[in-house]
Amino acid sequence: MQMAHLRIHFTEADFRRTRLALSMDHMWEIVNAVQLLQHCGGGLYFDSWRQRVRQQAHADPQLRRLLHMLVHLAPHSTYFPDLLTPVGEFDDLNAGINAVLSVPKRRLRIEIGRMSTPTASLRGIAAGDRSALHGLRDAFRIFHRVAVAPELDITGAARGTDVSRRMHTYVNDGIDALLNGICPDGVWAPPMLTLPYPVDQDLFLAGRGIRLVPTFFCLRHPVTLADPLLPPTLVFPIDPSARLLATEQQQGDHLGALLGTTRAAILRLVLDGCTSRDLIRRIGVAPATITHHTSILRNAGVITTHRDGTVATHHITPLGIELLSHTG
Repeated sequence: MQMAHLRIHFTEADFRRTRLALSMDHMWEIVNAVQLLQHCGGGLYFDSWRQRVRQQAHADPQLRRLLHMLVHLAPHSTYFPDLLTPVGEFDDLNAGINAVLSVPKRRLRIEIGRMSTPTASLRGIAAGDRSALHGLRDAFRIFHRVAVAPELDITGAARGTDVSRRMHTYVNDGIDALLNGICPDGVWAPPMLTLPYPVDQDLFLAGRGIRLVPTFFCLRHPVTLADPLLPPTLVFPIDPSARLLATEQQQGDHLGALLGTTRAAILRLVLDGCTSRDLIRRIGVAPATITHHTSILRNAGVITTHRDGTVATHHITPLGIELLSHTG
């Protein structure tokens, strides 16, 4: 089956108006985190996080009810309302929430009306019911406190690393290099940026430029707004190595310091045997990157690789186990 793509069309004026978001976008992080709870991708980084959030929801009826609302409002699907992720720079979480709650009733009705299975709480929000909107405000705040705030040290460090790298790329190599590095499977062929996407879609910037938002909880593919008339925004996953580095620095990871973050992650994952395809999915890097790192680990004698047709399965060796046991 042919992969769908998002095609972003630039003009000369768009290059001057393209900008990289330097601060965290709280509402995009919340929406992406809600969606992460609905699938099992990125297990290396997010399995323990999912387990913690689900355990807290199981023990707290209010959290469970509010999370149920957010899951229906931001499903892991090809559409969720743009109003959840207001365009612009907001100083803090409350400013972002207030921007959501101040959306005109007509827009609430139209965007939520596009949901396939609106619940009673969603119908209340669509109608602009005050108690329903207060419930949405509480859902955002409580979910952020439970799911996002405990990870802020890691998310802040990871985003900082990612943004610094992208700024360095832009300053030294220009806008072409910045756009070409949005994601591993993206292709910059001026004047069009082509990215993997759930559905085929064209976005014509028409001189408006675009806001680029690297996001910690975004996974798998970039995301843009459903309404092409809104100011263009492109949200995309931060570089997996920045996420790994921040996580391991937080945990005091000696193996990562010795081998590098990606190779350390591979060594841990192949304890019970792991295919290259699984490594690509769980670590979130390009196939060529996995091939490069498994080759280095194999040459060092810490993993072995068995091939069956096109499937390569990797296993840890006794030397690899000894290394893991001494460095954690």
